[in-house]
Amino acid sequence: MNQIHRFVGKGYDVYCFSGMRLGFIRPNQGNEGGISMNRKILAASLAVLSLSGGAFCVEAADMPVYTLDGIVVTASRVPEKKIDSNADVSVVTAKEIEEKHYDDVSEAIRHVPGVNIANHSGSGQVGTSNQIYINGSKNVVVLVDGMRRNTNGNSLCTADIGDMVNMDSIDHIEVLKGSASTLYGSDAQGGVINIITKKAKNDGVRTTLRTSFGNESREKYSLHNEGREENVFWNVDAGKELQGKYKDGWGRRVINHLNAEHYNVKLGYDLGNDSDVVFNYEKYTSDYIRPNSGTNDTGRARGKKDNDSVSLQYKAKLNDRLTSQFSIYRNNTHINDNYTTSYPWDMKMRTTGISDQLTYTMDRQTITGGFDWYKDEIPYYKGTPDVEGTSITNTAFYLQDKVDLTDRWNVTPGIRVDHHSEFGTHTSPSLSVGYKQNEKTNYYINYKSFFVAPSLYNLYSSSNGNKDLDPEEGNTVEFGVNHRFTDSLDGTFNVFHTHAKNLIDFDYTTSRYRNLGKTNANGFSLSLNKEFSRHWNASLGYSYLHMQAKAGENINNNGALPESTLHVNVSYKADKFNASLDGRGVMNRYGSKGSPEMRNYANYWVWDMAANYHFTKNATLFARVNNIFDQFYTDVGTSFDPYGTWYSAPGRNFEIGMQFTF
Repeated sequence: MNQIHRFVGKGYDVYCFSGMRLGFIRPNQGNEGGISMNRKILAASLAVLSLSGGAFCVEAADMPVYTLDGIVVTASRVPEKKIDSNADVSVVTAKEIEEKHYDDVSEAIRHVPGVNIANHSGSGQVGTSNQIYINGSKNVVVLVDGMRRNTNGNSLCTADIGDMVNMDSIDHIEVLKGSASTLYGSDAQGGVINIITKKAKNDGVRTTLRTSFGNESREKYSLHNEGREENVFWNVDAGKELQGKYKDGWGRRVINHLNAEHYNVKLGYDLGNDSDVVFNYEKYTSDYIRPNSGTNDTGRARGKKDNDSVSLQYKAKLNDRLTSQFSIYRNNTHINDNYTTSYPWDMKMRTTGISDQLTYTMDRQTITGGFDWYKDEIPYYKGTPDVEGTSITNTAFYLQDKVDLTDRWNVTPGIRVDHHSEFGTHTSPSLSVGYKQNEKTNYYINYKSFFVAPSLYNLYSSSNGNKDLDPEEGNTVEFGVNHRFTDSLDGTFNVFHTHAKNLIDFDYTTSRYRNLGKTNANGFSLSLNKEFSRHWNASLGYSYLHMQAKAGENINNNGALPESTLHVNVSYKADKFNASLDGRGVMNRYGSKGSPEMRNYANYWVWDMAANYHFTKNATLFARVNNIFDQFYTDVGTSFDPYGTWYSAPGRNFEIGMQFTF
């Protein structure tokens, strides 16, 4: 078995796997290690991949690897193999969620190349912000079973994915990177996150109970029940989570408290002939304490959340060629942040929507079309009367036609027409061309346009809003390839260029939101998945991003986003035991030009480990350790001083628990 050794030098620690240098830099090293950071990150990834040579000889089931043969739906709204998809799609499976014991959706997608999550606290549940960036853009559409979950009014958050904690009900999560305006809305500039929930297929009932405890006063309790009796199927979830203060990588105590509960009921009826109707209700509540700004992460800001969602979805196979999916939904979000002070942030947001999609399949052609209507409103906003009571509606019609010109070539033109209640009618065309060289290789090139309307807060806030804002507009061009090297090795590569104008951002000189010109973003990502044996599996993902800097600022959203991110995973599985090691290396995230201190923390590695031991088929002991090497870092590309407001992430923390299934 490979051994981990630690050597202490002047201002740094070095860890070695069987003598192989990884080069983990501690904060007191400052910027001296930044020059060689890229070489050390490469060494780290090679060292981790070398773990696949371990000497375990226990019989095991096949690894739960999501290969290019897996079925995805998000890229085209119709089921297709991942290798045939003309898009850059990553998948997080239910098996991965179960074995790594992710707390919420934001944690589950954190290791997807091209995705950045900005938590202003110890987790996405504690605080007002959990901003999502895909390919450098915060304009991302979040869906649950194809139904919209974006919020409109919270200037810091696209959607409350940190509060989506009913993980046992998730079948898989598809992350589509790159503009998807035609099918999902013109504001899908960066991409789409589609959370697809479970549906029981076989008769019977299955119940899972889980409880766990960790340091920093952490407790979790959850119940999941799913089943099917003839035509009726269901999922029921309930859970409670407690958290306390935590230590960051410097050993400082950071203010943190969470008392959260969630409930979920999904009830469906199978109508036969691949048709069903499904009702779903979700509820999430929490009381929390987060760090207050300007107080070195030790001041208290108290908050509460009260969110719920209800939906009804009808899927019908009308004949052998025509299918329909009709959805109606309503989402409520209520956050009351910092409510003990004279400057609370107390707001309620609501989205109501209706959509219908028709898909007509012929021998060499698939036509997808439909309509999508939603209304965003802010029923209540304490202290901001100009925003309270405001609303917008958006009505859209879309049509996409995928045509197989030959056995190898296909072309997919598409168009979306949006009518926005504040900004009128906009048309978003798209075009995709695919070339399937053989069963192992698929190439594609895409052109997608988008427009992003200002949020209700951007428009109507009495202190920061600007009613004269124009929508952001632009386009994305991308090229990619999905390739299977061997039966046990596959990979993807994608490169993109995005041009946007009328950028909406906060202008600190006027303390208002303004259109601040145009920008160009370029980047690429690649991923490799290798199954070494029935016991060992490894993956490697890399993403690069370069966003044009505005005057007086750094590149990449004034240094908030890294230029490069490297993800490494090694997994092992036997009959009764499985374990995984995940590493995330961040390179060249410099922060704003006004904060030179940030450059000392522009490069870092964070390593997490999870393990499960199955006593019996129905009883599992599990444990995980996050931030194994106690790295000091922040998820927020902050312009603040780490000795001031830093929102530092938790240092080394652990969790151990039991799971019973019957």
